[in-house]
Amino acid sequence: MVVAVAALVLGMFMPLNVSAKDKVYELTFAWNDIWGPKFRASQVYRPLGEMERMVHERTNGRVKLKIISRMFPTRQLLQAVATGKADMTDVAMPWESGSYPLWNWGAIPGIVDKNPVKALAEELAVYEDPKVMEIYDRTLKKVNLKFWFVTQWDPANMIWSNKEIKTLDDYRDMKIFVPGYLPTMGIKALGGSPVTITGSELAPAMMAGTVDGVLTSLGYGYSIGLAKVSKYIQLTSLSPTWTAVTVLNRKKFESMPPDLQKALMDVGKELQRMVCLSTTAEYVMSVDTVALSGVKKTSLLPAEQKKALEKTQVVEKEWLKMTGDDGKEMLKAVKDAVARYRNFGH
Repeated sequence: MVVAVAALVLGMFMPLNVSAKDKVYELTFAWNDIWGPKFRASQVYRPLGEMERMVHERTNGRVKLKIISRMFPTRQLLQAVATGKADMTDVAMPWESGSYPLWNWGAIPGIVDKNPVKALAEELAVYEDPKVMEIYDRTLKKVNLKFWFVTQWDPANMIWSNKEIKTLDDYRDMKIFVPGYLPTMGIKALGGSPVTITGSELAPAMMAGTVDGVLTSLGYGYSIGLAKVSKYIQLTSLSPTWTAVTVLNRKKFESMPPDLQKALMDVGKELQRMVCLSTTAEYVMSVDTVALSGVKKTSLLPAEQKKALEKTQVVEKEWLKMTGDDGKEMLKAVKDAVARYRNFGH
């Protein structure tokens, strides 16, 4: 009797063995959260948003996300996840400008169509291409990261200005705000003078003449008041895509059972398709909104468009110089993926 009671008491204090199928994994998500509600796409990451809900549903509650807004500065996010200070994050690709290991090929003119609706579909096809994903997986593995999914924002290839641009000569000496290193090279190649200024000051700067033009997306430009201080908008081949890539700490990911790994990757594929449709719809609505505001859409003359694309090839050359042999392999895979998408049905 005494032995039985002792065994019962001892059992009350011994840890229970939790099976792999019952273990709950908590993952800390360092949310960049730099845009606020201006971009609907960025809101998939918010607490209790689509990402958290879908992960909970697909894993039957076995994976819980702890989402922390602005846990680290933007430029420290990759390192934080690679070293295990956080388990997941969304990294704004334009800030990386093609740097290893994210391969921001989206800043290169001429790969996807400059029409944002077509470009969004082509870009999604790239991120669903097996060869492209194999290269991402291989290169990210070297720094303990795992690609999860891409979030597509409005392409940032629109120049807002008070000057009608019909020829390359019209770019000469224009002071143009440009986000990111590679697009800055593109504006210089066209003859413009790149300017750096904070987003909240762009509309006042346009009004005061501090800048003559702003290279950004249609939706974001409208949201910060550029439609009130601009007469023209022009589609360019610069920054035809604008994305965030969501990555995981590889060791943390691989410590989870195979069924949870698969569930997470399935959620990623579903999220990136859902966001692509959302961003496309958002862009189409922005076109109508800006048109109603009275801002006139213009474009380079056809012959000038060809010259502009040739001049901005310096961006691709610089990108290849920065990324080396791996970048060359990635760029070929990306271009092949776009070609396959365009050739469907032919």
